[in-house]
Amino acid sequence: MVNAIKGLYISCDIPMAQFIINMNNSLPQSQKFIIHVLDNTHLFVRSDVAGMIKTAIATFREQNTYEKPS
Repeated sequence: MVNAIKGLYISCDIPMAQFIINMNNSLPQSQKFIIHVLDNTHLFVRSDVAGMIKTAIATFREQNTYEKPS
């Protein structure tokens, strides 16, 4: 019998994948969302956490964006 899991396929560069893996590792076991790390740039995660991942990435990018001093 085949077991299917509904999820979200993420393709990104290596630093962003490491950011997502680190975010997953910082959560308690019951809240972990990575189903499988396919390779260095591809992840399979639970589909219900897409918004949380997008928000965390947006916050990370805002904190690491260079703003020219006035």
